[in-house]
Amino acid sequence: MAYSINPNLPKARAFAMELLIRERLPLLVVARKCGVHRSTLWRWKKKWDELNKNVQLTNANRPSRLAGSQFRIAACTWRIPTTTSRPLTSPGALSQWIVARILELRAQLKRCAEVIWHYLIYRDGIKVSLSSVRRILRRHHCFDGARKPRVRPDNPRRPHITKPGELVETDTIHHVDPDSGRRLYYYTVIDLYTRLAYAKMTTKLRPGLAAEAVLEAQMVFGFKFSLVQSDNGPEYGHYFEQQIQSHNIQTRHSRLHRPNDNAHIERFNRTIQTECIGHHWRKSVPLSRQKTNLKKYLDYYNQERVHLGIQLRTPAGMLQRS
Repeated sequence: MAYSINPNLPKARAFAMELLIRERLPLLVVARKCGVHRSTLWRWKKKWDELNKNVQLTNANRPSRLAGSQFRIAACTWRIPTTTSRPLTSPGALSQWIVARILELRAQLKRCAEVIWHYLIYRDGIKVSLSSVRRILRRHHCFDGARKPRVRPDNPRRPHITKPGELVETDTIHHVDPDSGRRLYYYTVIDLYTRLAYAKMTTKLRPGLAAEAVLEAQMVFGFKFSLVQSDNGPEYGHYFEQQIQSHNIQTRHSRLHRPNDNAHIERFNRTIQTECIGHHWRKSVPLSRQKTNLKKYLDYYNQERVHLGIQLRTPAGMLQRS
C-alpha cells in the first residue's frame, strides 16, 4: 500500500469493509461507491482478515450459515490503520565522511555541484554520482538565495478556505491523439471548499475559452467566485486575467515549476482521465458522444462520488452543508 498520512483513510477502509462484509454488497458496487479500484478493496480485505484472524466468524452449532453473517460481527475491528511503506534507511546511502567532504569542498570553492563532483572524482578519487552531490547540497540549503523568485510580485495572498468560491483552481488537460498528434483540450475547474468540479471540452487552446470555462463553472455551481488560481500556461495570460477581473473575480498564479500549488486540480485531472476520458484522444469516438459522457461523469462526480478529503462526503453534500 502506498504511503499516506491522510487521517481519514482508516475510516474510509472501515466504511468499505462494512459495505462488503456486513451489507454483503458486490465488489464492483462497493468500489464505485467508495471511489477506489476493486484491487484496492481486495488489499483492504486481506488486511481486515489479518486484523480479525482471532475472531471466530463461523458458528459450530449452525454450520449452514455463511462465515461473517452477523455471528460475532460486533467483535470485529473495522478501522484498518495505515502502515508506512517509507524506508528508514537506504542501502545505497553515502557515508557521513563523503557528505562532510562534499560540504567542505562547497565551503572552500563556493562553486556549483558540477565543479565539486569533478574534484571528488579526479582529485580525491571518490566515486559518487553528480545527482548525489546535487541532492546533498540541496538538502543542506547550499543553493538558498541563488534562485530567481518564482512568485509574481502582484500575486494575491492565498486565502484560508472557509466558504464556497473563496478559492477556485483551474487547469488544462492536453488530450493528444497518438497517431496524428492532434489535440483536444479540457478546461477543468474545481472549488477547493466543496470540491465541485467542472470541465469544458474544446478543440482550441485560447485564453478566451479558458475564461469562459471558469465563468460557466460559476454559473453551474451557483455561487460567486472570489479568487481563481491557475498555472503560468499561455491560456492563462493577460487576456484571461482581463476577462476574469471584468466579472469582479481576482486572479492568482502558482509558482513556476511548482505543480503542488495546484494540487487539487491536478488530482482531479488525473481522476477524470482515469475514470472518464482516458489518457489519449480516441478519434473513433465522436465529439458529441465524448461531451455526453463528460456531462454524465461530472454529474456522478459532484452528486454521488465520495471524497476522502472532505470526510467521505460528496461535493453536493458539502455545498448543502455550507
